[in-house]
Amino acid sequence: MLLRVLTSVVLSLAIDPPLTAMAAAAQPIVREAITPGSEQEARKYYDNLTKEFGVNTSADASLSDLIAFAGYPLSAEQLESLDPEILISSERLGACNGGPCVNTRDMAGAVLRSGDILAARFFAPKIACVETSKPNPGWRKLVRLRVRPDSGASKAGIEAVIVLFNFFGPTGAAAFGGHSVNTQVMLLAPSHTNRLYWMDFDGAGRLSFALSATFDAGLTGCAARQYFVPHGCNACHGSPGNLRPPMVNYLDTDHWFDRVADDFADVTDPLLFDAHNNDTNSPEFARAFDVIRQFNEEALQQNNLVHRESFETAAARTWLGIHAASDAHVPPVARGFSTPPETNWQATEAEGLGLLNRFCFRCHGSVRFSIFDRPGVVSRAANMRQRIKPSAVQARTPGFKMPPDRTLTPEQITTLDNFLKSLE
Repeated sequence: MLLRVLTSVVLSLAIDPPLTAMAAAAQPIVREAITPGSEQEARKYYDNLTKEFGVNTSADASLSDLIAFAGYPLSAEQLESLDPEILISSERLGACNGGPCVNTRDMAGAVLRSGDILAARFFAPKIACVETSKPNPGWRKLVRLRVRPDSGASKAGIEAVIVLFNFFGPTGAAAFGGHSVNTQVMLLAPSHTNRLYWMDFDGAGRLSFALSATFDAGLTGCAARQYFVPHGCNACHGSPGNLRPPMVNYLDTDHWFDRVADDFADVTDPLLFDAHNNDTNSPEFARAFDVIRQFNEEALQQNNLVHRESFETAAARTWLGIHAASDAHVPPVARGFSTPPETNWQATEAEGLGLLNRFCFRCHGSVRFSIFDRPGVVSRAANMRQRIKPSAVQARTPGFKMPPDRTLTPEQITTLDNFLKSLE
């Protein structure tokens, strides 16, 4: 996952399944931006995980249990708090003088090697509520563990465990100095039917059934809703309705830089927090960026396995192509792609694409279509115009009005509507 992440402004053509429920009167109705699922379905899903993999999903299961299942002698607290530079270095991880003193030799059947642990901390605008004049920024820490050769996870066919910690705070230092409010987990098992499987853990590291998120915050004043495994996860990872195996979402560094120019102008901390600066030419930034690049390479590999021709796969491939030899921030109009190959976004469309990137990418980088896929937007333009300017009847239709996480100003609606109307 990546989760999410998150990761959801839904300007969707389809209402399959219903995405939202709009208020018809002053008393708001809670809407569905993403199919939330239910606790009953989540319980059944976890029971099946135990049967298929032997992973602990009992009432007392914890994130530490899962890390041990992957073959690592680390606690959930260590995975959350240790600096990524320590986690990715077997020498620093094993150091007993100033380090955590982890036995990195003969670790569940093999010596810990470079690349077995991937870790990064970064700005995460997707998880923040934007229905406020001053959003509380979101931050994430991602840890990818290659399961140890003699671990229970390896014997069950799991190849990697991706752990995504979620934090909030005005600065990265403040956020990462606290605790993850919710932790999402992906189990990558390419030889199994769904190839990617989900778990979720609460702020205390205990197994939970759902992610608490603000995808529908536009009508609820930043109140969070529950999105249960697997439905609430699959919807944002290439499998609305659970109709095919889900995919790993790539990390879009460019979008993070875009967002500090609009809703998150107060964020001045390094967006790749472990770079310690935002200078894309600095050696520190290059090292931190290469961790993201490696994760995105692995995401593309998984996406190619699941659905090679999907827009999700094209998006990851596009990011990697742009950043094959460059760590620099690339503006939205230079990040477009086309499935199938048709006209791509043009420089004259930069302003309109920028609006889609700000208001819609939260979902429509991964849910049903991508705003960077120009043909996908063109084919939906008429419907999108209706959804941002619904009639009174349409506004009362569950799943119709978009975006669900904020209220656009009349000027924003007019500008976006004119842009969509101009597309051919």
